[in-house]
Amino acid sequence: MNATELNVAEDCLYPSDNKYDIPCLRIDRQGGHLLLPFAPYGAGRKTKTAQTIHFYVDDYRFASVWKNPAKVLNTCARAVVEPNFSLFDTTPLAQGLDLIYKKRWIARYFQECGLNVYADLNVSSKFYEVNRLGIPVGYNAFATRGTRGHLAELETELMIAREISGQAIPNLIVYGGGQEIHDFCNQNSLVYIHDFMTEKGGANG
Repeated sequence: MNATELNVAEDCLYPSDNKYDIPCLRIDRQGGHLLLPFAPYGAGRKTKTAQTIHFYVDDYRFASVWKNPAKVLNTCARAVVEPNFSLFDTTPLAQGLDLIYKKRWIARYFQECGLNVYADLNVSSKFYEVNRLGIPVGYNAFATRGTRGHLAELETELMIAREISGQAIPNLIVYGGGQEIHDFCNQNSLVYIHDFMTEKGGANG
């Protein structure tokens, strides 16, 4: 849903089912089949014309989205992946909870504005459990960032998606990671999207 008339998001609280007040996603606004073009936030014209926007880019490129998520509505997007704030094993738990709260609040805001949402599963193993907060049982729309040499992490994220969705083949989008990750996605009937810029440069991701 385009909302060019919206310039600033309202400050509000959304329903929560956990002690940290992390908002719950709406199960009626989950992403379905991946709508193309699929583009990163902050890519200029590609972002403005994308049907699905993701945030698998450096955090600084979308830091302003927390201050004003309404700007994402001024695009052609019909679906989004939750913002992927970087979370590492060295990130303090309190800071990690804050970032998970922010990405789930932004995601719920997008849902309230008419966008469908893929829950982001791309966090370090330290945050796998708390990252599930606010994702309702039966939710079946997920995304993650594939990384070369880190197949074990993707296997765990697939397991999490299966547990939440209750589906043997969950609706999980995997962005990048190279041939090994691509093969794994084929073997498990997952949607794999090439990250051409990273793969062209030969970097992990």
